[in-house]
Amino acid sequence: MNVSQRLAAMILATVLATGNVCADEQDFKPIFDGRSLEGWRAADPSYWFVEGGIITARITKEHPCAVNQYLVWQGGELADFELALETRVNGKGGINNGFQFRSRLLPDNDICGYQVDNNLETPWLVRLYDEYGRHDLALRGERATFDVDGKRTASPLAEAAGDAWFRLEDWHEYHLVCVGGHITLYVNGKLAAEVEDRDPRRAEPQGILALQLHSGPPTVAQFRNIRLKILKPAREAPQATSSGAEQRRSALLKDALAWWQLDSAGRGAVHALTSVPQFYQLQLNVCSAGAGAVPGGKCVVLDGAYFDAGKHIHVDGDQLTAYLRARDPSGAWNSALFAKRGGDDRVHFNLFSADLNDDGVGDMGFELCTDQGFAMVSFPVSRIDATAWHDLVGRYDGKELAIFCDGQRMAAKPCSGNLVKNSEPLLIAAETDNGKVVRPFHGELEDAALWPRALSEAELAGLSLRSQP
Repeated sequence: MNVSQRLAAMILATVLATGNVCADEQDFKPIFDGRSLEGWRAADPSYWFVEGGIITARITKEHPCAVNQYLVWQGGELADFELALETRVNGKGGINNGFQFRSRLLPDNDICGYQVDNNLETPWLVRLYDEYGRHDLALRGERATFDVDGKRTASPLAEAAGDAWFRLEDWHEYHLVCVGGHITLYVNGKLAAEVEDRDPRRAEPQGILALQLHSGPPTVAQFRNIRLKILKPAREAPQATSSGAEQRRSALLKDALAWWQLDSAGRGAVHALTSVPQFYQLQLNVCSAGAGAVPGGKCVVLDGAYFDAGKHIHVDGDQLTAYLRARDPSGAWNSALFAKRGGDDRVHFNLFSADLNDDGVGDMGFELCTDQGFAMVSFPVSRIDATAWHDLVGRYDGKELAIFCDGQRMAAKPCSGNLVKNSEPLLIAAETDNGKVVRPFHGELEDAALWPRALSEAELAGLSLRSQP
């Protein structure tokens, strides 16, 4: 008997023993060989084992887990497919676990995107979820639709009404079906949750598959009989080609003192960011939209959250360039943007928006303090398309303080002296004022960067995506 025959026999024996029958076993293929983790990869393999034909992930007091761990299938991205697997999770308290699908692997090995999520000690027990995104898609017992504007409507699933027909602590089977934006989840052969995702900015047509071990108290998460049926193959990623202008822009950003790609919350950057709060006021990996959006671009959508780069980043001397690519869909522009300040008397630099004249019209400003005093330049938002994407730059060259938008000089004034340092955190999408975090930005961001020199106007034009041919 060859390997495929043995695996088929194992699956049949399990089906007969458990009664958990997938909709149609025909054309399903096992993607776990029952003996090893061949074909799977973990950033930290110390949490993952194969024991008795079962993938087991374990957190103990002796081996704690502070960040989520994933075992990523190496078979490529999935588009339309059916997946069947059996799982159970045990531990004390509200243990959380599940698996990612059509998801994105972030630079620090965290993952964002669609998830089958389960949680002990909750009424819903299992749900369709969007990690680092919209969060609840559909709880057990719900059918949810997201329309083209992202609005969610939900109705009860009569098939899943009442008490749960399974226990997370016992072996139970998930059968997940993804066809376009239609996602259905069955548990032990019974429909549990359903989603129709028509949101063009947030729906994920394809992505990776990964098993999860959630951070937290001692936990044992187990998976077996993992089978996959491809309904429509994922599209191959186009070969990376970039123009000379794009290559120069990329080199310029990589040369910065600090550069953060904010669609992934700056994960993997040299200077780590902390997102505050961690989840419910931001969405990662959202397709950029609106005037000035770059095709294929991704952004973070902020609704009260901000990023903290810590207190250690400073620029010495008498030159500095601060850059932020941002969009305020409301067009209000009356909030913090990119700052290391504690008040007007202790500003290292501050790229901001505010209604400076109390006339109901927003202004863009850039300010800093040198050993010669405080200086600020600004221009009214009425000079630009207020709801579009913009490349905003504040620059100080030791002689002049200037603010640029989309590669164009908008305002400038004489300024001299060495930059004053402070003990405030460097924040993106918020600022500090007398020890309090204030004026969070409600909008969308792609990149932020800081250089310890004054970029030339040619470099600033090349940095602006609006100025690209």
